[in-house]
Amino acid sequence: MTTSQTVEARTLEARERIEPIRSRIAEQYRDGDSRPWVVAYSGGKDSTLLSHLVFEAVESIRPSQRQRRVYIVCSDTRVETPEIANHVQASIGAMSGAARAKGLPITCHVVTPPLTDTFWVRIIGHGYPPPSRLFRWCTDRMKIKPNNSFVREHVEPDGRVLLLMGARAEESQTRAASLDKWKVGDEFHGHRRLPNALVWAPIRELTTEDVWRYLVFTSPPWEGNHTILRDLYKDAHAGECFLVTSEGTDPCGNSRFGCWTCTVVDRDKSLEGLIDSGRDQYRELAELREWLITLRDSRYEYRMDTRKNGQEGLGPLKHHVRRELLDRVMALDAKTNLQLIGLDEVRAIRLIWASEELDGQDAPALHVGRV
Repeated sequence: MTTSQTVEARTLEARERIEPIRSRIAEQYRDGDSRPWVVAYSGGKDSTLLSHLVFEAVESIRPSQRQRRVYIVCSDTRVETPEIANHVQASIGAMSGAARAKGLPITCHVVTPPLTDTFWVRIIGHGYPPPSRLFRWCTDRMKIKPNNSFVREHVEPDGRVLLLMGARAEESQTRAASLDKWKVGDEFHGHRRLPNALVWAPIRELTTEDVWRYLVFTSPPWEGNHTILRDLYKDAHAGECFLVTSEGTDPCGNSRFGCWTCTVVDRDKSLEGLIDSGRDQYRELAELREWLITLRDSRYEYRMDTRKNGQEGLGPLKHHVRRELLDRVMALDAKTNLQLIGLDEVRAIRLIWASEELDGQDAPALHVGRV
């Protein structure tokens, strides 16, 4: 068998494995209970395939039977790797346009943390130490709460939804174990933070090869193709970090698309891969990330010896460290024009400093290069 014949055979095999999944999604949409659907979308390969199949499944159903609302939800922490964030934004726009043009009951939404909980406001404003495996405050504040708030405020107040996840057993044993822990019946799982919600991972048993063969050789039901996604993976050597709604989700980084500021992992291989592929503008971002790790680990040099409640103990980052960090972030923002920090965040930081009577004369001037 020639190489081309082998590729064709494996592609056909992948489609044969995926077709029953798409049919099952259509069946569940048409005949399942009345719960609205929330599809977790990150822009990575697995959530892209899931969104692709949901689109095709809903489109295959007669218009008179398309009664269920589908919400494709993406989490923007405001510190996502810029190139990935741009891809996600473009994809969300393409999906939204296609859903409207085809008359599908599918809408796309981007959720962000409240200003008080963004990465820079917490670290530079309040002096939080950069996240670690033992103190991973970022996941809860920047992803879990915004996602669950969206469900309660815009979908169902009691959280009674079906949450579709692009989790696969092959991709992460942690994800698989987390799903199995909350199993409800053969297909669905309970949800720790939303007691009335069910979680469904339709593509759980697919292999990575299945996913890529379908994406590469099948155009999406919205504009364009999956070539940009393929090239991003090729350059970043990355996986994905899907919408996070519980603490059991793996952190971004460690060969996953996610926050360029992630200090939970030792190495951000996706960011390193993008730099190695010629994106030199990310080199200084990687250097700043390393400095964040230094601030966290060299604790007594950079952190106060009194907690915010007045008790003795390791406290927030020292004021001069927070001033220097804001200086560096703003300078890098102006230099790269990569939208690393928002003017609203800078203002919030200065208000927090004022409330703490931080010496304003030593604080950096209020200017951000792109605004």
